[in-house]
Amino acid sequence: MRPRAAAFASAPAPAQTSMHMAHRLSRSLSLSERWGEWREKASRSLGGFELVTDLGRDIGSPRWLRGVATLVGLSAIALAGWPGFSPVEAAPAMSVDSGVREEFRSHMIAPLALGADSGHPAAATVAVVPLATTPERPRLDLVATIGKGASFDGILRRAGVSDAEAARVSGMVASAVSMDEIKPGTDVDITLGRRLADGQPRPLEKLAFRARFDLELAVRRENGRLFLDPRPIKVDTTPLRVRGTVGESLYRTARAAGAPSSAVQQFLRVMGREVDMNREIGATDEFDLIVDFKRAETGEIEVGDLLYAGIVRDGRTTKSLMRWGNEGRYYDASGTGEQREGLVAPVPGRITSRYGMRRHPILGYRRMHSGMDFRATYGTPILAASEGRVEFAGRNGGYGNFVRLRHGGGLGTGYAHMSRIAVRAGQSVRRGQVIGYVGSTGLSTGAHLHYEMYRGSKKIDPSSVRFVTRETLSGQELANFRDQLFALYKIKPGDALKAIEPDHKLEDTQLREIDRLDNRQRVD
Repeated sequence: MRPRAAAFASAPAPAQTSMHMAHRLSRSLSLSERWGEWREKASRSLGGFELVTDLGRDIGSPRWLRGVATLVGLSAIALAGWPGFSPVEAAPAMSVDSGVREEFRSHMIAPLALGADSGHPAAATVAVVPLATTPERPRLDLVATIGKGASFDGILRRAGVSDAEAARVSGMVASAVSMDEIKPGTDVDITLGRRLADGQPRPLEKLAFRARFDLELAVRRENGRLFLDPRPIKVDTTPLRVRGTVGESLYRTARAAGAPSSAVQQFLRVMGREVDMNREIGATDEFDLIVDFKRAETGEIEVGDLLYAGIVRDGRTTKSLMRWGNEGRYYDASGTGEQREGLVAPVPGRITSRYGMRRHPILGYRRMHSGMDFRATYGTPILAASEGRVEFAGRNGGYGNFVRLRHGGGLGTGYAHMSRIAVRAGQSVRRGQVIGYVGSTGLSTGAHLHYEMYRGSKKIDPSSVRFVTRETLSGQELANFRDQLFALYKIKPGDALKAIEPDHKLEDTQLREIDRLDNRQRVD
């Protein structure tokens, strides 16, 4: 019984147990409080430290310097981790040599146009008999282009036609059309037949080409002989007339109405010489233009020059111009030519001395310089400033070789120190025509042009005058001009676009699908 009593005596009393638990609780509370106090202190310490600093404020302060250091450090870390640009080496999945590449190719499906030679070639066996000769195509289709200055027989010989047949065909073509009428770049379709014997050229079976806009020529072989087959093409030459309201843009309106761009540009250029296109033409005015126009029954069109240009206001034509003459100048309904104003510069050089008093470079004293000097190299062509007649051409003292032109309105021009004269006295000259060449004859220190202008017999400053020239038709030429103008007036808009009734019907031939392919070879 004493051991049990001893056991009960060794057990802790209830008061001691409660005190021990209270001590443990107070210890845990103190740890949590200490953790909270440490976290609060850390938060206060870190709250006063700014990792991201506004570098736009307090520049130069310790806080700003710390922000710069942070920026530099972070940038250095980013640059240190920047990837390189060296290529990444990788081994191929397998080695590809010529044998493997050929195996890959054998599994492809090559198109017919590239030979269709895919697959494995079969080896020849004893049953294969080699051919003595390689068979040729029974027919060869070629296309040759006529170059500038080329001869027709030379084109045929390059295509493989024999000299005799080339000469014969060239003579047949020349009997129908001149070679000068055939435009460079025209294609000639040539068909050659089977050779009669080895080593001989192929015979010409047929050829065809567009010789002119209104003519197609063909040569074909029948019963062993060559025949020329000219095929005229019906062409409608009714001029194209386009008329409409100017609107916001004359160019865009005319193009939308169907006028060719080249014709509209000519209209603006010609009419712009007569009127101010921005001020004198309103949006409600009408433009009226007529163009040289050709249309073939085969569908091709050919646009020529502007024949007529007019401006209509309130139903009345206020300005009209018609193209007339070989030079293509435009005249109004009264026969007065288009206005052309301004002097043509006699030479392209710059002006080195102007009209007025100066010290003479040779005589050494001041005297009147009665013209303008143009710098130009020896032999430069000298152009007439405007239309006129040669009043003098020859040697003239200190002027050296000298030409004087008399223009309309009592005006005249002089050209001195020429190396060579290209006109004679009494000759009529055009505006911009070469009348001589720059030199240094007479009282001259070097190659240049001395240019003078006269009103009557008095010398005047050339820079103060602008020529305005107009030509006027008269007599029978004026009557012919008006007849042509009235004929143009009768053309109505749309007349040139009416359907053309063909002279013959084309045969409707059935073509195989393979014949629709263009397999012609081009002759170089």
